[in-house]
Amino acid sequence: MASGLPRFLQALPAEHGPEPLRTRVLEPDLQQWGLTGIRLRSYQLEGVNWLVQCFHCQNGCILGDEMGLGKTCQTIALLIYLVGRLNDEGPFLVLCPLSVLSNWKEEMERFAPGLSCVTYTGDKEERARLQQDLRQESGFHVLLTTYEICLKDASFLKSFSWSVLAVDEAHRL
Repeated sequence: MASGLPRFLQALPAEHGPEPLRTRVLEPDLQQWGLTGIRLRSYQLEGVNWLVQCFHCQNGCILGDEMGLGKTCQTIALLIYLVGRLNDEGPFLVLCPLSVLSNWKEEMERFAPGLSCVTYTGDKEERARLQQDLRQESGFHVLLTTYEICLKDASFLKSFSWSVLAVDEAHRL
């Protein structure tokens, strides 16, 4: 199979393409795949399905809901879908302002405890130790970091083949 195809297409049997766009992700599916501690509202589930369809069509997207409507949990549900349904183990990169990094970590632990999540922050020496650890054991699903650290350590972060890049509060870039 051509190496230029995305991983999710390579993982499907040859006679199949991406899931038909009419396929919907339901909350019981997400719960079966590891989403816990939350009951998605109908508009959030609609948002998750939209994210899934954008992923399958290889379209980048902007989830532009108002503040407080659950963009973080919708994004986490997308990651749960990718791991649970597509067997895409990531890694997934989440960039956000430092002010919401701890919220991301808490929501990952609460809603997706089955996904291993690394917070990549600290001074230069701490990040050097983290880099060494991450190179030796690349078994994490999600890496959370800030815009500033992404810029400082771009060469290290580029060494990974990220399945998803999620940027929180991208208007602040």
